[in-house]
Amino acid sequence: MKKNAIIYIDDTQAQVTKAFEKQARIFGTPEYREWRAYRQDFPSAQMVTKTIKKNASKRTYKNLTYANMERFLTMQPTSKELIKEFNDQKAIAAIQQNPYRAVLAWFLSKFPKYDEYKEFFATAAEEAAPASETAADLKLAANM
Repeated sequence: MKKNAIIYIDDTQAQVTKAFEKQARIFGTPEYREWRAYRQDFPSAQMVTKTIKKNASKRTYKNLTYANMERFLTMQPTSKELIKEFNDQKAIAAIQQNPYRAVLAWFLSKFPKYDEYKEFFATAAEEAAPASETAADLKLAANM
């Protein structure tokens, strides 16, 4: 879809982009003039923006960085062997087109319970937050 295009749906609706809709509401812009010309042909027309459906069950790896993988591995009972294997996998994957995806595939095959991994870092972040708050309270008390 072009940025400044109006797509005819029916006499009461026209599909536009969000950018076009925003600019069409500002008097004097080219989009405003284009929308006004469109409304002369279809006086009851309303602007409709296309909404993208999001997959709620999609697995994301947003916080699964090398550093977080290594932190997770250090908490395992066999951490030394796992970290050595992790570093070997990073070295092997360095020649591939996308090394991170290769290491991620190894990590996910080694630890298929990824949801527990997310919970691990959520609880670690929650534990770290109160500690920083108490440190701030101690600084305030020391300055008084």
